[in-house]
Formats: sequence, structure tokens, C-alpha cells
Amino acid sequence: MTAPAPTAASSAAPSAAPLPRRMIPLAFRAAGFGLVALAVGLAAAVRGSDASDPLLTYAVVMTAACAAAVWGLWLAVDRYLLRAAETLSREAGLIAHGNAEGAVGGRVPLARYGDLLPIARAVNELSDKLAQVRRDIARTVADHTAKAEAQKTQLAAVLRDLHEGVLVCNTKHQILLYNQTALDILHLTGDLGLGRSLLHFVVAEPVTHTLERLSLRVREGRHVNHEHGTTAQFVGATTDGRILLEGRMSAILQDADPASDEPSTIIGPAITGYVLTLSDATSELAALGQRDALLREATEGFRAPIANLRAAVETLYDAPDLGPGDRAAFESAMLESCDSLSQRLERVTTAYRNVVTGSWPMSDIHSNNLINLVAHRVGTETATTVTLTGLPQWVHCDSHSLVLLFAYLIGRVQALTGATAFDLEAAGPQDGDRWVYLDLVWQGPAVPSAMLDGWLDQTLPDGLGGLSAGDVLQHHRSTAWSEPLPDDLPGGAGRARLRVPLPPAQSPRTAQPRPRAGARPEFFDFGLLHQPLATSELGRTPLDRLHYVVFDTETTGLSPSTGDEIIQIAAVRVVGGRILTGETFNTLVDPRRPIPPESVPFHGITDGMVAGKPTIDAVLPQFRSFVSGAVMVAHNAAFDLKFLKMKERAAGVAFDCPVLDTMLLSRMLLGNDGDHTLDGIAERLGIEVVDRHTALGDSLVTAAVFLRMVEMLRERDVRTLDDAIRGANILVELAARERAF
Repeated sequence: MTAPAPTAASSAAPSAAPLPRRMIPLAFRAAGFGLVALAVGLAAAVRGSDASDPLLTYAVVMTAACAAAVWGLWLAVDRYLLRAAETLSREAGLIAHGNAEGAVGGRVPLARYGDLLPIARAVNELSDKLAQVRRDIARTVADHTAKAEAQKTQLAAVLRDLHEGVLVCNTKHQILLYNQTALDILHLTGDLGLGRSLLHFVVAEPVTHTLERLSLRVREGRHVNHEHGTTAQFVGATTDGRILLEGRMSAILQDADPASDEPSTIIGPAITGYVLTLSDATSELAALGQRDALLREATEGFRAPIANLRAAVETLYDAPDLGPGDRAAFESAMLESCDSLSQRLERVTTAYRNVVTGSWPMSDIHSNNLINLVAHRVGTETATTVTLTGLPQWVHCDSHSLVLLFAYLIGRVQALTGATAFDLEAAGPQDGDRWVYLDLVWQGPAVPSAMLDGWLDQTLPDGLGGLSAGDVLQHHRSTAWSEPLPDDLPGGAGRARLRVPLPPAQSPRTAQPRPRAGARPEFFDFGLLHQPLATSELGRTPLDRLHYVVFDTETTGLSPSTGDEIIQIAAVRVVGGRILTGETFNTLVDPRRPIPPESVPFHGITDGMVAGKPTIDAVLPQFRSFVSGAVMVAHNAAFDLKFLKMKERAAGVAFDCPVLDTMLLSRMLLGNDGDHTLDGIAERLGIEVVDRHTALGDSLVTAAVFLRMVEMLRERDVRTLDDAIRGANILVELAARERAF
């Protein structure tokens, strides 16, 4: 039976004060009320008596003075002792949740507590000792988890280098692990996040159907003897339909826990998740479709012209005595059929070359690397030397088949001309074309074209599947020719070259490519196997089981209603109590107005830095996609949300996610008398503040503060998202009422 949810008062109100905190005000109030009553009674007696008694009047005055003194003493004790002691106790509780990364623990500001200074100093000393104990525990835990971290690093390296996209999901299709290749295959740039549903990116039906197949197979025990065990293949697509995917699903099995108290009707292993390997089959399937079309064209399309040609030939053969006019008509029909066949054959041949070229595996390679591979292969087989000359280029090719081709051509040229020294160089596009030319140069005559054509028809030594030299050129949509070098070229006299055009690189790069942003993603969190989905149950989900995005903005000023604009948005994911520093959103925004010079020292962003950056209506849809399915967290969230809300209509988005404010949570935990700035909270928790007043730096600090607060909220019986929001709403309502008065 489910226990009833706590009420707003019980979840947000502080726990009952200890007994001395109740007895002291009661004693003061009793004494004060007693003296007031005595003074009133004496005053009535003096007024009712006929004779003026100075002594009685003096007693009335002194009694009233004593009552005022008691009330004044109570106010002083309450303000400087009782309230200070309560605030000190709350700050001590906050320090108890601080980290142990510094040389000392969290600190209580001693100057604030006056007469309670010895107690505050004792709290700081206890905090230092607690920090030392936590550091010792952290070192012990680190020693015992070193091997696990090494294995995690090895697994991450293996996944990063795989050519297939790998994703691990639980049975609710939440992503637990992925590699960079998966992002590349799905054409995503950071939108794929831990804890999000795979079905946001991939069409649901093939995935759910395959999981149902495997679940039924395992439930019936057929996976033991099944040909494919616990794996199954499927063909799917991305949700936008642009990419066709070929996938393989492997179930993750787990035996039922005999120590578990939960009743289970499943006997034997159960599926707790699955591993998905994906590859982009868009071009492959398109090539298969084109090949089918070409096959139809080469069969059905040629039937009619051949039939017409055959009929005309048979008529001429059967009727040798046809008149000149009829014979000319039949000959004209035969010529038309031959032309039609020739044109159709040329179209089929061209289309076939395009299909073969598009489906052949190729990649970008530096020409120096390609030439060095040729030189190494030739040098190990013969005494021939190959010298790399010219400026390097980037080409898009099948490097293995090209190495075989040039090694073969060098051997043929050597046998023909006797040359033993060759130059091999890459020349950039010439006369406005797009080709990169790979030139083989030697001392001697050029190769006759008829002989070169014969070489290209021969099978390459070590060529896969009987690959010929001409096939290699066809895969690259290329050809080859030989010619003497002009005598006016330096070193051209008596020399010849064999030239092969190659396609340029598809992604031109520099000699030192810039690393991809976010190269160290946090992949691993298998605790998500038991994490509930963000459904209508979201409000009752425990805080430590939710998926958060902690965000911050930098702005031109503090007043969005008078024209101030966002100039930077940054955010970081928090999943399963871990800050995923590799999964961040960080972008500058063009505010389309000057940045006030007085605000630059706070965030360090100048007009030059935001010039040419996307505007807010282009950035907000990307940011909304990043926070999809998460609870948003910010410090002083009302400020950031005001800027976001004012741009919702222009950007066509709505930020309707639940929002938690660490400033309000701090007031729930410390009361209104504490320091609730981000710097103040971080200092008490012993959290080092880095890159303060940058959007990403503030997001990371806020995330660390929030995780500490979740632990404290649990101790205050604030356990679920509804509890936290309910308590924050009460504080907002109380603040509104105080301002009203």
C-alpha cells in the first residue's frame, strides 16, 4: 500500500524547534504578561482610590518599567542569541554536506556570531576534522576503483574507434552508453544524451518490434538453441526519414535476484536492456535500388530496339529483291535502332559507373601518405626507387587499390623503358577543374595509348575479387594517359609522365586538424537501467533519479523589459547524481545591440566576440532540444527564465519544463537569514568556484551545489520533484506577502 504524499506544510516547513527554544520564549512571555497585568491592576487601584498614594504610584511605574525591561531583554536574547544559534545550526548542517577537496572543510563566518563565537569556532574545527575523514574515505574509494576506471577507459577507447555506432539502452529505450560514431551516423551534434529516449531519434516501430521478438524468445527459452541466440537484425530510419539504418540488437540478460523481496513471475533470465549497433545504410540501399533499375534498363529497355533491328535484318534477308526505296527505309530503321541502342548503352554505362563509384568505400587521405605507401610497397618488391615531389594535396580515394594500381604501373613502365627511378607527385586542380592529379614521372619515352589500354585491362596482382587496373580507375571516375613532358619545363627534357586524376577530399582540412569539441564524453551509467521514464509520474519521481539540465545565461544588462539581451547560454547535463562535463551546451549569441562597456568586466564578452554569431531566435530551438525531457535547474532562475520567456514567441519554442531554483532551495534549507548567493553557498560547501561569471562556469558550479542540496533535502523529507516545487512555491508566496506589507 502506497503511503500518502506529504502535504505542502510537512514537506517544506522546518522541523519542530528543540525544547529549550520553546521554553525560553514561554518563560519570557509569562513574566512579561504577569508584570503587565500587575501594572494594569495597580494602575486601576491608584485611579480608584480617593487619596493619592505616592508609594502606590511608584509601584505602578516600576512594575511597568520591569515589564518593558523583560520584553526588551527577550527581543535581545531572541535576536542575538536564539536566532543566531538557529542560523548557526543550519549552517553547521550545510557544512556537514560539504566536499573534502580543499585543505579545510566548509567555513562559518566567525564575525557574524558575536557572543556565539566559541561555538562557531568549534563548528569550523569539527568541519576541518570531518573534511579530513572524508578525504581519507575518498582516497580509499579511489584506490579500490582504480581498476574499474582503467577498464572503463579501455572500453571507451574501443567504442570510440569502432566504425559502427554503438548504443546501450534499458528496456524503456533510455540511452545509457553511446560512442562518437553513433552521433556521426545519426548526424547529431550533441543532442544525444544519457537518459534520453532513443525513440526521439530513431523510428520506434522497428526497435520496439525487435525487442518484443527477443523478449518472447528469451521468455520461451528458445534463445539457448536459437541460431542467432539473443541477437536480431532490423532495418530502421531516423525520425526525420533522412537516414536509413541497418541495426543489430543484442539483449542484455540478467538472472533474477534470489535475495530480492519483490515478487516475480519470470523464471530464468530476464532482459534488462540491449546493445544496439547501427550503420548508415542509406547509400547502400540507394545503390541497390539503382542497380535494380539498371538491370531492368539493360534487359527490358534493350528488348524493343533489338527486336526492331532483328525484324529489319530478317526482312532484308528474306526479300533480296526489294526496291531501292523500301531498302533505304529498312536501312534507315536499322540505323535508328543502332543509334538508340548505342545511346541507351551509353546511359546505362554512365549510370553503372556512378553507382559503382558511389558504393565503393573511400575516404580522405593526404597525398604524402598515399605516395609513401606506394614507395614502401615498390621498395620492398624491387630495387626501384620512388621519390615524393611536389606540394601535398588531400584526395578522396580507396588508398589500398590505388597503391596496388601504381605499384603495377611502375612495374610495367620499368619493364618497357628500363627506368628504375620514378617521381610521384600530386598536383592541384588546374584550369578551374576540381581534380587532383597524381603524376608518375620517369626518364624515358611515354607509354603508347594502345599499350596503356592493354595494361588497364589486366588483373592487378593481389587485387580483391579479380580487380583490374581499369576497375580501380572506374571506381574513382577516373582515367589515365601518358605523355612526354614539355621540354620547357624544369627537368622536362627527355622525360614522360603517366597522369591519373583523382577526386579531391570531401572534407578539406589543415595539416593540424582541430579536435572535435566535447572529445571526452561521460559514457557510463548503468544505474539508469532501473530509472523510471519521465512520464505523468514525473512529480512523484525521487530527486536523485531525475535527469537535469543546469543552465545559466550572460546578458547585456539586468533588465530584459528595457532592451537587455542574452549574449551567452550554457548548460550541463546531470544524470544519476553525476555531472556529465562532456555533454554541455555553450554558445555565444549576437544580441543585435552594443554590449555596455560597464558589463564587460563581469562576463568578459565583447562586441567582437559575438559579431557573426547566431541570434537568439536561432539558438533557442537548439537549446530547447538540449533540455528536452529534463528538469531545468538554475541559480536565481527567475532572472534567466525572464529572458528566455520574452523570446519564446520569436523563436517558436516554449520552455515548459519543470524548473528548480538553487537560491530558493537554499532558503528552504537555511532560512532567510543566511547568505544565499552562489558564491556564499559554494564557500560553505567547500566547492571551488572556477570561471565565475561565465555561463558555463556558473552552470558547473550550480550543478555541484544542487547535487549537495539534494542530499540535504532528502534529510528534510523533501524527496520528490513535487516536494521540492511545493516547498519553493511556499517560499515564493511568503516573500510576496512580506513585500505586500
